[in-house]
Amino acid sequence: MIHTLLPDQYLPAASTRLALPQRRLMMAVLQTVIDDVHGSAHRRAAGHEGPADRREVERARAYITSTDRSWPFSFENVCEAIGIDSGSLRRALERLLPAPLDV
Repeated sequence: MIHTLLPDQYLPAASTRLALPQRRLMMAVLQTVIDDVHGSAHRRAAGHEGPADRREVERARAYITSTDRSWPFSFENVCEAIGIDSGSLRRALERLLPAPLDV
């Protein structure tokens, strides 16, 4: 008797394979924002407190505070895709942010 094995019986679903790199990229985007707000682990290990560049902090602030969902990698969409409550993360990161620059 010949048994037929279909690809979907041994390969993960295409959506699963595609989602893994995108999820890692989304997590890297959030890690970059956290590093921009808090200072990277490498900077902290070297004894430097806080972020390196004030402009990066302001870009991170704009990204975090935006509720726009039109861009796939917006803060809201990234948090939702990863399964993180955007409001909670936003509040935690805003507590770490220095006062805004007066322009």
